[in-house]
Amino acid sequence: MTGPQEAGLLRRRRVRDPRPGGAEAGGRWAEWCGAAGRGRPADVEALLGRLLALPAEGAPQERAAALAALTAAPPRLLPLLDRAARGGGAPTGGGADDVLGLLLRSFAPDGRVREAAVEGLAGCGGPAAVAGLALRTADWVDAVRSRAVAALLVRSAPEEVAAAVRVLLRLAGRSRSGGLLVEYRALLRRPPHRRAVRVLVADADRAARRFGVALALELGEYARGDLLRTALRDRDQVCRTLCAQRLLDLEPDQAGRLLLAGDAAVRELAVAALPADVPATRLVAPLADRARMVRAQARWQLYGRGEPPSAVYRRQLGRAGRATPVRLLAGLAAGLGECGDAADVPALMRLLDPRHPSAPMVRRAAIGAVGRLAAREELVGLLGPLAMDPDPGAARAVFEALAARAPAEVPVEICWIGSVRPEAAVRRAAARIGGTGMAAQPARTRPRRPEVRALRYEQSGHSPR
Repeated sequence: MTGPQEAGLLRRRRVRDPRPGGAEAGGRWAEWCGAAGRGRPADVEALLGRLLALPAEGAPQERAAALAALTAAPPRLLPLLDRAARGGGAPTGGGADDVLGLLLRSFAPDGRVREAAVEGLAGCGGPAAVAGLALRTADWVDAVRSRAVAALLVRSAPEEVAAAVRVLLRLAGRSRSGGLLVEYRALLRRPPHRRAVRVLVADADRAARRFGVALALELGEYARGDLLRTALRDRDQVCRTLCAQRLLDLEPDQAGRLLLAGDAAVRELAVAALPADVPATRLVAPLADRARMVRAQARWQLYGRGEPPSAVYRRQLGRAGRATPVRLLAGLAAGLGECGDAADVPALMRLLDPRHPSAPMVRRAAIGAVGRLAAREELVGLLGPLAMDPDPGAARAVFEALAARAPAEVPVEICWIGSVRPEAAVRRAAARIGGTGMAAQPARTRPRRPEVRALRYEQSGHSPR
């Protein structure tokens, strides 16, 4: 049993912020900045009002908490505050001469006040000051813009460079930015800024990180092991794709390892990098990939050397048995539906045999393939009995195929089956059949009256109840 000393050691201690009200103030400002960063005008104006209401003297902890929250807020917040301040709410002069006061005065409608604020920010260090300078590089006054650009281009500290890039990326589409992002990118290619590039690669902002990864690849900052690791495991898809493409440019033999990536775009690049004489057996997995774009790239490899991919699909489906993985079988069915013809429908229907039921994933893929390949007049007879499939995905695939190709031939009782299923997606798909079929009929034959609708059920021999 744990003694009192051990219990005291395991007890979690509550650490107090030594500054009076420091933790509470930081939490409030972080909450306000986070809400304003979502872009709602009322939240932005409320935050600007709170910032302007801060006293210039006597509240250093509060001002420090507000500045820290602004620095950690989404990069789009500064442009939003700048736009909200154009109505005349920003200070026109005076106030504190700290970074927060200068940043607020840089939002002023008066160009002379903004120019003086830029001069003050040029003499301050830190990410917040540099972010304010980056914001003014798209100013509508030439004097303010030129001073901000000159002050920004001499900053080289990694944290300041990252803060500048975050804001410049949000201003890149503005005409007044004048291509500064391109100039700043060229500046970062120089040796003194290599450390700043490495900081950008690990930045929390997605846009800044993509910018840093692309720049690092150009500069050769990535080792080949890092390229493979990033291509396989990075949290951002653009970064994964960039690193995969560079790795394949350097070592095409790595395509086999990239085929195991979880990202479909990386797998597509890997399939495209395979040699032209790759055996068809090695393309079976890409041909049956769960992503359509990967399957299409694998088929293109076979088309390029004159081999019909449908023959590979038919051969592999013929060899499939109980030990065939479900995902592979579903991919083969989906791929055959994309490049086969009506002669492949019997092979696909064997996957839908109720006496030997396949996995739901396989049934969904086979239903979609039959819906694309079967003749229109045979579609209802083939897929209609599957409208009561216990898998909602398979039932939805049935109604989607019927709605796409044969809505006018679907009997009322099949539509009714879809309309009473408990799954909302299936009911919506069934409703599309009724809507398409009704729209296809001439206006004078549309059954609009209740007695006409009852006559349709009478003729079909079924009741909706």
